[in-house]
Amino acid sequence: MAHRRTPSVAECRRALWLLGVLAPVDHAGVLKAWRKRVAQTHPDRHIGDAAREQAAATLTRALNEARETLDWWIDEERDWPPTVGAAGDVRFDTPDPWPERDPEPAVAAVCQVTGLRRGDHVRVWPFDGEVLTVVGTEFDQRDRTTWVELLHQPQTVKSDRVRLAAFSCPTCGACAGPAVDNPSVRPCPDCLIDLRRLERAPAEAARIRRAIEARATAGASMADTIGDERFADRARERRRWSRRLITAEPDDLYAALLSAFGTAWERWGEGASSERHP
Repeated sequence: MAHRRTPSVAECRRALWLLGVLAPVDHAGVLKAWRKRVAQTHPDRHIGDAAREQAAATLTRALNEARETLDWWIDEERDWPPTVGAAGDVRFDTPDPWPERDPEPAVAAVCQVTGLRRGDHVRVWPFDGEVLTVVGTEFDQRDRTTWVELLHQPQTVKSDRVRLAAFSCPTCGACAGPAVDNPSVRPCPDCLIDLRRLERAPAEAARIRRAIEARATAGASMADTIGDERFADRARERRRWSRRLITAEPDDLYAALLSAFGTAWERWGEGASSERHP
């Protein structure tokens, strides 16, 4: 495909980063990476949501330009830019699953009022007791109150008396104890809020990046307190990832954050209703 002008070394680095590949790479590698990214971000996947359609269209255009740049670079047999400390080292989406953990199975629907789903680990006020498991949620239309049903508990509990426990956020590394054999890997409440904010206002990307770095730092400290190395590894990796985004251009920063949030949210169970989930 023809390129309108000669791309710079910085643009080549950006293209490598956007497609998630490391140099050297050939045409087949570029095509494979481009197909994988576009399959995740194509606007047709977000029909009906104007904000996401627009964001997906912006990201898809950036991916197309990245493919064009790398194909030109290969055709011209240019020397590849060094990758040490460059944008190509930045993780574009969420980290791979922990090596010792199998991929998560399909999950239950999410209550959009509480952000809870069946199987979540929680503690009940004063939040220092045993870890309980969410069975479902129920919304009372009369007083606009949401109740949480817990496994092996005779009564439901108001949602404001329930707090997440034994989980780690794949986007920012925030976590909560205590350490258990099978902690939840799920977006934290702050990341769910930031995802919605980012969709409404892309200009908030820099502030959200700083918030992610702060949560990752706090998550690493919390993980050390809990004594869970799995949480600590995730939090530190997310802190490194967020810090590498400091020098990203605004469009790239927005795309990277949207991809990280969106991937975590979709894996977790986007689009669920707020009805009770048995």
